[in-house]
Amino acid sequence: MKLNWLPSMCTLGNLGLGSLSLYFTIQERYSLALLMILLAAICDVFDGLLARILQCTSEFGKQLDSLADIISFGLAPTFLILLYRLEDAHWIGPAASVFFLICGALRLARFNMSAPSKGFVGMPITAAGVILSMISLLDERMKPELIIVLMALLSVMMVSRIPFPSLKKSFNRK
Repeated sequence: MKLNWLPSMCTLGNLGLGSLSLYFTIQERYSLALLMILLAAICDVFDGLLARILQCTSEFGKQLDSLADIISFGLAPTFLILLYRLEDAHWIGPAASVFFLICGALRLARFNMSAPSKGFVGMPITAAGVILSMISLLDERMKPELIIVLMALLSVMMVSRIPFPSLKKSFNRK
């Protein structure tokens, strides 16, 4: 039985969960919004893992994954942090959110254009988005200025040339 469709279903699960996170953020159900982002991250891990195990990686899957990731780990976390924690941050909150989103998109585009390697160049948007989302609910007393600094740091780390390890090559079959 061919299971080549399974990785794309995980990617679509990632996208759907990211979209639900946006919905729950708008509904001011922030814990559920965070949960959707965390579940999207699990789907994001499984789509690539399954594609490698089933030997059905494709350019389509790579592009679909990036589109899902910009929603689930770019847009959803920035909405969550912006509406929940940075609502009173005036213009700097939206500016930091847009900067994070732009850096995430640049990171994904660079990844899609690069040759396969054993690691990542720059922090993956999945990691940055999950960290940003976790901060939103971690400590209610965290000052907005510190959150903005952290957003800027995560943004710069995504577009940096800093190497980050990846375990994906250990699942490739020869």
